[in-house]
This record gives sequence, structure tokens and C-alpha cells, in this order.
Amino acid sequence: MYCRKCGEKNPENAVYCKNCGVRLKEEVKKPEVIETPVPNNQNNQQSTNQRTTATTGTSNSSDSDWISCCLCLIAIFIIFAIVGSF
Repeated sequence: MYCRKCGEKNPENAVYCKNCGVRLKEEVKKPEVIETPVPNNQNNQQSTNQRTTATTGTSNSSDSDWISCCLCLIAIFIIFAIVGSF
């Protein structure tokens, strides 16, 4: 096995390069599987209603953020127009 950093030939069972010390074989980590319980129909219906309410509230917040952004841009434009007229 050759070192990918310095090119030194190492034994096949070597973990580190005998010349530069770099790790020869990368550890392969298996992804963790996280199991989540499946809610029953009654809980599922309730969580769907909560999501609908939350989405409606988020929509209003998004609209007000957009309006605030537009007002800021208009104010900046007016300031530049006033300063540019001098």
C-alpha cells in the first residue's frame, strides 16, 4: 500500500505511513439510524391541525417582513434623492 501523501510504500496491514505518519486507511463510519414512533390517527389529525395554524401564522409574519423591507428600500431611495439634489 502506498501513502497518498508522500508516496512511501507501506505494508498492506499498516495503519499509519512509516515515512510521514499520515493515517493510511480512513475509518468508515456507519450512519446512525434514529427510529421515531409513528403516531396514531388521533395524534396525527391533531398535529396536522397544529401545522395548519402555525403555517397561517408564519404567512402573516412573512408578509409583514416583506412590507418592512419595501418601506426600508423606499426610504433609502428618498434619502439618496434628497442628498443627490444638493
